[in-house]
Amino acid sequence: MSLMNRRSEYSWGPTSLSDLKLIPESRECKLDEIVKIHLGFRVVGGLRESFIPDVWTVAWEDNDKLARLAMTASIRKAGALGKVLVTTGKEVRRGKFYWSRDPDLPYRIWAAIIHEDGSAPIIPTSVEDAKSKYLDVVKAFEVPASKLGRGKVKLSGSVDISWGRRSYLEKGSASGKTDAVQITVT
Repeated sequence: MSLMNRRSEYSWGPTSLSDLKLIPESRECKLDEIVKIHLGFRVVGGLRESFIPDVWTVAWEDNDKLARLAMTASIRKAGALGKVLVTTGKEVRRGKFYWSRDPDLPYRIWAAIIHEDGSAPIIPTSVEDAKSKYLDVVKAFEVPASKLGRGKVKLSGSVDISWGRRSYLEKGSASGKTDAVQITVT
């Protein structure tokens, strides 16, 4: 069966971002301190539904052994013309399908998750663990408070993700913004 026909066998829903949250470690800081902020989100929908062992097996048989998730996250001053304060730039998280010889894993074809920071691949223990490690993201940012200026500052985060065409999935993208959070700089 050709890849074109196999792709039409699947019917995944649309992919979107959920649980977008911007969480500062402290809501108040001094002008000479560093503001630490965490931006978290989950990828839900078709991309998450397609990340399952049956699809991994079919993809592996089609020699389609790597799923890439490209993402860019940034924090900016809230408002229509808010200036970008810090960004991750383009980062890529990978799911690599391989033939496992581990008797503890429930399926022969399994996924290893390769994070964008270049650390060693992570071997998940279950399918839900694989989805979580691949599609749930938390980014840590540090912004000098002097860059924000004195007073009350509202910050918001934005995320853009994209993925390529696979034997089981069409290419696509999704984006989202967090609600604004207020930080007081004294």
